[in-house]
Amino acid sequence: MLVLEERGHGVAGRPASRAVRPELAIAIGAALFGAVLSAAANQVPAPEAIAGLVVLTVGAATIFALNRLADRGSDRLLTAEATYRAFFEHAIEGVFRTSPDGRYLDANPALAKIYGYGSPEALIAGLTDIADQLYIDSARRAEFQAIMQANDRVTAFESEIRRRDGRTIWISENARAVRDWSGKIVCYEGTVEDVSERHRAQQKMRAALAEAEEASRAKSAFLAAMSHELKTPLNAVLGFSEIIKEEMLGPIEPLKYRDYAHDIHASGTRLLTIVSDVLDVAQLSGGAVTLDTRIYSAKSLIDESITLARRATKDEREVSVEIPDIFPPVDVDSKRLRQAIANLITNALKFTPPGGSVGVSVRLERSGGMSFIVTDTGIGMEPQTIAAALEPFRQLDRSLARRFEGAGLGLSITKSLVELHGGVLLIESAVGEGTTASIVLPASRTKSRAALAS
Repeated sequence: MLVLEERGHGVAGRPASRAVRPELAIAIGAALFGAVLSAAANQVPAPEAIAGLVVLTVGAATIFALNRLADRGSDRLLTAEATYRAFFEHAIEGVFRTSPDGRYLDANPALAKIYGYGSPEALIAGLTDIADQLYIDSARRAEFQAIMQANDRVTAFESEIRRRDGRTIWISENARAVRDWSGKIVCYEGTVEDVSERHRAQQKMRAALAEAEEASRAKSAFLAAMSHELKTPLNAVLGFSEIIKEEMLGPIEPLKYRDYAHDIHASGTRLLTIVSDVLDVAQLSGGAVTLDTRIYSAKSLIDESITLARRATKDEREVSVEIPDIFPPVDVDSKRLRQAIANLITNALKFTPPGGSVGVSVRLERSGGMSFIVTDTGIGMEPQTIAAALEPFRQLDRSLARRFEGAGLGLSITKSLVELHGGVLLIESAVGEGTTASIVLPASRTKSRAALAS
């Protein structure tokens, strides 16, 4: 006889966990009664009879306790199974169990919906060869199994699959291998998520990135081509204007023409500098610049850079130099690194008013690298604008009547040239307190004095 018990999930037709089974009570009572009668019939002494009765009573109580524990364990198992099935049936993600040979052993409604089936039963009956029926690339199943064999799990395993209606979607699988006592894989179980929207978004992003890169290459190619085209006529303008202003073919009248020729030459020189900078930016951004390195003196690099900066700014004020008498050389492209240092000195001279100071120093870092440091007491800039200053074609002074000329390419070119050498460009500045710009080269660029002598 069974006692029905109300549960939160329905009525369970099984023995109640707290109900005493009548057959157990009858068996215990019969055993006790038989023992008493046997003792009386055989005239067993009272002490022995009482001891036997105690043993029987303890045994009956033990049997009863074990029965209660068994009932409770059964209740827990049934409750856990009911909870698992509720989760399985109502999970948002697809949940599955498949055999190693490619059949579905179990599936929940969410998985059936993802794959385009009306029910889990229809999915299990209709999808009997996962490799050929599900995956667009049938080799994906073999890859899935290979990862499982090696790691016992797969995560974020993305594949393109074919739904029952023929439409293709992208899914992401997370699963584990279930092995028996001998270590053999008996099934796979895991979850499936439809990631088609995310996959399409990633494809669009990759396409947009490729398009942007192509546009950047086209821009660089255009700038390089235009720069070359502009340089040819500019060289003629500069050459002939210099002949006129220097009166190489004889005096010119009126004298005002000589002043005009001087202005033409100065403007052409400025334009040639800008065109050269644009060409450098185009080549650097397009990866067309390669380094021609050799062992070079750090002192020579500084002296030559100062000369270039003075020529560009027409500023002859003193630039202090601080470098030890005995200092190791560097293995660099002297032309490119000289250009980078000269750009920093040019900026220092340009943005430091009369009465201010500009200096260049060199030091060895603890890492073994070498730093070229340019300092000034000029107008400085706000720390939050430094990143913008390093971008090409960025002018921090955007007024119509800018006080300082230039295309805003110097720092950008310097940064790229330094990074080509494996170094970094560091800038510290504050408004009204000046600027410190440091080119830090890696230890691999520092060489011994013996290398310079050879």
